[in-house]
Amino acid sequence: MWKTPPRITYKLNTDGSALHNSRKIGGGGILRDDQGSIVYVFVVPLGEGTNNQAEVQAACFGLNRCIQHGYTNIILEVDSELLTKWLLQVAIPP
Repeated sequence: MWKTPPRITYKLNTDGSALHNSRKIGGGGILRDDQGSIVYVFVVPLGEGTNNQAEVQAACFGLNRCIQHGYTNIILEVDSELLTKWLLQVAIPP
């Protein structure tokens, strides 16, 4: 269940998708404020690759867009367990 982020914070939810036959990948996301109001949404074709590449690229695209538009206090929420593990390894090295 989606929960609003803390006060003065934005939440970015992203997802990637891959078509196995064509290897075409794409992604999308939504940024909401601390009231749950939509700030923006995006859908983007990402070329060819795997589902994991789609997840990573969708998250990177969404975060870059946030930064470009001045949104810096961001919580990123994804449904990819692998991406979450990768991000935690970068944030909290062993």
